[in-house]
Amino acid sequence: MKSKSVLIVEDNDLNRRFFENLVGQIWSYESALNGREAIEKASQKDYDLILMDIQMPEIDGIHALKKIRSQGKNNCPIIAVTAFADESDRSAFIQEGFDDFITKPIRPKEFLEKIKRALEDKPLNKEKEYNQLIIKEIIFDNSVFEQLSKYNKPETIYQIYQDFLDEAFSLLRESKEAIESGNPEEVVKQVHIIKGNAGTLGINLVYIAAAKTEAFGRSGDFEKMKEVLHHLEKEIESFQQYFKEEIIFKP
Repeated sequence: MKSKSVLIVEDNDLNRRFFENLVGQIWSYESALNGREAIEKASQKDYDLILMDIQMPEIDGIHALKKIRSQGKNNCPIIAVTAFADESDRSAFIQEGFDDFITKPIRPKEFLEKIKRALEDKPLNKEKEYNQLIIKEIIFDNSVFEQLSKYNKPETIYQIYQDFLDEAFSLLRESKEAIESGNPEEVVKQVHIIKGNAGTLGINLVYIAAAKTEAFGRSGDFEKMKEVLHHLEKEIESFQQYFKEEIIFKP
């Protein structure tokens, strides 16, 4: 299967490394940081599959898809990777021309199964969403760690979670500065990244706290957003302590 080539299009550094670690254990891959890079790479090479993030700077995933299709790349499956979970949103992606979709937060088993089906030229199920889940209120979803352990060395997994913490605290500092300067839109932007990364890695309580912070920010409830942002900080600190103490994270 290493003869199969996958193009990973993702602007978030942690998510991109996460995808690369999973895909790279089984297939060859190249990465693009945004839609513009994806269009350029697809024009130069015939990939067996493209994983396309939807929300990206410069050129988003939908516009990149249309440009790639206009280049005559009609036989390459393109799978949307999206945070949208509403049925109408998912249907819209299929209507736009994507062959399938994967929702964030990513679950490794379902993620790899969808890629495998696409690369084996099996019909992709455009109605059933394999990635839907209920986020349980537990600090950490061990099933994500177990799936990562099948495809990565302990040192790699340790670094992925350490990188998550480093970035989360950095984004948290930026969020606090944005609050001080009265810029709630920037807070929403930063906690959205934390939410996505936490969901991908199974850090459930951080995911829930970040989702609440983002929701209050989008609804314009600035005071409530500040309150839950403090709770988000506590949840990140709690996971940091868990990360230090749990034997499973030791490289």
